[in-house]
Amino acid sequence: MSTTAQRPTKNQLCSIYSRAVGEDPAGSAPSWQRCLVLELPKPWKEEVMDSTHFPSQISDALAGAEAAGRPVRLQCVTPDPEYTASGHTRIMLFYRQTTPASAFGKIDYAVPDDRAVELATAIIENSHALRKFDQYRGDTDGVRDILVCTHGSRDTCCATFGIPVYQLLRHEYGPAMDGRLRVWRSSHLGGHRLAPNLVDLPEGRNWVRPDPSQLDALVFRRGDASELRSLYRGWTQLDTPFEQAAEGAVLMREGWGWTGRQVSTSIVESSDRQALVRVEATDGDRPIAYDVTVAVSGTVQTV
Repeated sequence: MSTTAQRPTKNQLCSIYSRAVGEDPAGSAPSWQRCLVLELPKPWKEEVMDSTHFPSQISDALAGAEAAGRPVRLQCVTPDPEYTASGHTRIMLFYRQTTPASAFGKIDYAVPDDRAVELATAIIENSHALRKFDQYRGDTDGVRDILVCTHGSRDTCCATFGIPVYQLLRHEYGPAMDGRLRVWRSSHLGGHRLAPNLVDLPEGRNWVRPDPSQLDALVFRRGDASELRSLYRGWTQLDTPFEQAAEGAVLMREGWGWTGRQVSTSIVESSDRQALVRVEATDGDRPIAYDVTVAVSGTVQTV
């Protein structure tokens, strides 16, 4: 990665500038233990929990979980009447399973609006009260949920570049998948300079900067995965940038079949600027193992 960069011009969008200076997104994905996805009507403020419709009880529960060392990532999505019946709120939890794994575990509820706060709080607190909501739990294990950041009140780039990608995915690719793909307008995913920014759940891989010609490969897993190397930010199931970058290198080498395998990673040795990462998986009865050296090679200027 180059250590030199052009100076940004006044009012230049950070996403355009980041792309121009060649910023590599590898290893910059967020790391999630648990992610709560909650339908929330707009408008949203810069911090989504400050929005008019956001319940303070859920904010308090999230703060309590953070203080207890059990953090929960919050992603709000715009309600979609084709996905959730009128008078109901969809709430999903994606959570890490025992490794090795190929995807997050998932629970998915469509609950009456007046019980949404109670359910969200029970999920965050991992409460026995969840049992009361079994009747609202859906069987969506075969459904992908793609979250596209369109949070314009957080950063202009998120809306400018995120909305066109959302519209293509929602109105062209969603219907083509016969109910196996839901596409959501999401609150901030982090990294607005990498917009458009999306996460493919329950797998949890974070992709950035796709143009329309690349969406076929992302949705249908077609062609050579390595052609999308510059779009792959990392796997949100991994803890460190070194592990995310190493897993990404293996994905590009192995191809799309890698995404269905049970994968684990571990850091063998590391320093501040370099790590040796072991990436392991199985292909039927055949074990796969890579030792990947990941090094920080330089810096780029950001806006």
